[in-house]
Amino acid sequence: MSKYEPLREHLARLEDVVWAAKLDEVEEIIGSSLPKSAREHRTWWANSGGSLVHQNAWLDAGWRVERTDLMRDVIVFRRLRIGGTSIAAKSSGLDRPTGNPQRVAEKRLAREMAALRQPATVTLRTEWTPLGDVQHTPCSNAAIPAESGVVRFAAMDGDDIVTAIVAAQSVQQVYRSLRMGMKGLENGQTDRFGSTILDKGGFDPKAPIECDVVKPGNAWLLTDGRGRRADLSEQAECFLVAQLLYLQELQNGRKSTLLLR
Repeated sequence: MSKYEPLREHLARLEDVVWAAKLDEVEEIIGSSLPKSAREHRTWWANSGGSLVHQNAWLDAGWRVERTDLMRDVIVFRRLRIGGTSIAAKSSGLDRPTGNPQRVAEKRLAREMAALRQPATVTLRTEWTPLGDVQHTPCSNAAIPAESGVVRFAAMDGDDIVTAIVAAQSVQQVYRSLRMGMKGLENGQTDRFGSTILDKGGFDPKAPIECDVVKPGNAWLLTDGRGRRADLSEQAECFLVAQLLYLQELQNGRKSTLLLR
């Protein structure tokens, strides 16, 4: 049996369409070290097959290598067909009786945990839409969305810029609250969130405050190369995007505050 047979069986069992695998993870699956050429040459991961038993492992399972990133030790496999080949299905071991169910469960959990413990890279891509100076842009402006989004207020503090990032379930309501706070129209019976923004952000209500917004559809979350649009209507996900944008503000050396509304 080829030493890459466990890799073929692993791929045959996967239900995903794409699998981004660390080289260490592949070595754990096959139970031995990969050759030096696998870590240095992309051609080792080609999809030629033939007499190359390691390539036949993923091709026979119904997968192909879509991308190699040897700088990060990552190989991205993509499924060619559902269920792999008949050979893969017959030899996958899924239908064979097992010995000790407890031991099988332990091995499976250990294998899955090894994958879960791999380093993950989460990347955020956003597009800001400028709304202008809060003092001069009325709440009725059509550019201010009523739906959820991430709002950034920015003002000068001496020679520096200070910002406040707000995860908002209604951008329009947050914007209106700040306008009221700047005009001193808040009282004990009204929403005082505008005053909270001014106080925590360190803003002078008489000074210019610029506003930008990330609208639904203008934020993408990417994890290890796989991405999707962020669902800003979901509060937890909107707050996650706001947190990442807040961290970016801090990394850029700006004084900032993070708020949830």
